[in-house]
Amino acid sequence: MKVKTTYTSSIEYINNLEFDYFETYSLLRGGKYDGRIVHDPEYKEFQLLKKKKKLSELDILRLEKLNKLYGVTQYVVNSEGMFHPSAEKTGTYKIYTIITEKLKSILNTPIKEVPNWMCAPVYRDAIVFYNSDDKIVSTLNICLSCEYMETKMFHYINADTEAYNLMRELFIELGHKVEEK
Repeated sequence: MKVKTTYTSSIEYINNLEFDYFETYSLLRGGKYDGRIVHDPEYKEFQLLKKKKKLSELDILRLEKLNKLYGVTQYVVNSEGMFHPSAEKTGTYKIYTIITEKLKSILNTPIKEVPNWMCAPVYRDAIVFYNSDDKIVSTLNICLSCEYMETKMFHYINADTEAYNLMRELFIELGHKVEEK
């Protein structure tokens, strides 16, 4: 089965997104997360299964399940609608606030140069958009190191390099423990 990859500009994304509020999340970082994953029995099992030369059918199924948790790009919300276990909400912002206007302005930064790093993104910051019924309408997973954004697997959001610098500043302002560039 061929996977369809889409690319949408950050300008098109934010201007076509209908939402009533959003929440910011920090994930996949810090001592609490690092310590938790190292001591997680499932993570240890995942590491052992990856090293095995021969896997039973049961081992293969288990490895596939664990690979979704530990082995591939992680998103704030998975395909089943579950939040990542390391996701920590850092704030909630209604649509008519200064923070929302800042975010919209950042995502409306004219695109002159789209970063194209050759690394796999680690989405440590995310924004989850909701409607008035508290239903998720979109998620925006952000890797400030690689300068990538995805709404979900293979659905990329292209933004200008400057937008990532501004996004970094915004997340720091909102209390995220953003790593140095």
